[in-house]
Amino acid sequence: MRADQACRECSRKKIGVYTELYQASAEKKEEIIRRAERYLDEAQMNLSAPRIMAGVLDILKEETGITDPYEKIKKDYDLLLLGMEKQICENIRSSKDPFIAALQYAIVGNYIDFGAFTEVDEEKLRELLNSYSEICLDSEETVNLREELGKADRITYITDNAGEIVLDKICIRILKEIYPQLDVKVIVRGGPVLNDAAAEDARLVGLDQIASIIPNGTSIPGTEYDQISEEARVCIEEADLCIAKG
Repeated sequence: MRADQACRECSRKKIGVYTELYQASAEKKEEIIRRAERYLDEAQMNLSAPRIMAGVLDILKEETGITDPYEKIKKDYDLLLLGMEKQICENIRSSKDPFIAALQYAIVGNYIDFGAFTEVDEEKLRELLNSYSEICLDSEETVNLREELGKADRITYITDNAGEIVLDKICIRILKEIYPQLDVKVIVRGGPVLNDAAAEDARLVGLDQIASIIPNGTSIPGTEYDQISEEARVCIEEADLCIAKG
C-alpha cells in the first residue's frame, strides 16, 4: 500500500517524538528535522508507509549513532506479558471456545505499538487484556480460518511488536493443541526498528521453543515482500496458510 499524504504527515509529526527518544541535543534535533523533512519532501510517491518511516528512522540512527532506542521498552513489555502468560493460558483453556479466546488475546496485543501510538499505557493494556472476550470477530472469517487451519500442515505467522509476541506465542500454542499437525514458522524483523519484535525478543519469550524463527532480513517496520530476505519469501510462499500481524 502506497503512503498517502496522511501517512507522510504522520511521519512528520513523529520526527519530534523520535528525536527525544534518541536523546538528540537541541542542535542535533534541528539537523535531524531538516534532513527528515527534506527526505519526506523528496521520497518517491510509490513508497509504502513502512518504507517512508524506515527512511526517517535511518536518518535518526545516522545522526545519533543509536540503533535501538526501544531496547529497554521491548524487554520490559516482553517480561510484563511473560508474567501474565500462565494466567492467560488458563483463561483461554477454561473459556467456552479456546480457539476464539486465543485469537482475541492475540488481537489485544496489537495495542503494544509505539509506531502507531506515541505512548502505550500499561494500565490501558491491562484493561484490554481483562476485557479480551469483548473483542468481536467476523463470524464468516473465523469459520474460514478454522477450515483453513484444519487443512493446513505448514503455517507462517508474521509477528509485529515485542510484548505482543507473548500473546502470539500463546495463540500458536493453542492452535497447535487444536490442530496438532501444524508445523509453524514465525517471521520476525531482521533488525531493530521501533518496538517491533526481532529474533532476540522471540528467544527471550521462548517462542523459539514451539516454532521456527525466521528473521525477515530488513529493519522496515512492516513486511514488504520485495524487501525481505529470500528465506522469508520462501517461508511465505511454501506455507499452506499465512497469519500476518505485521
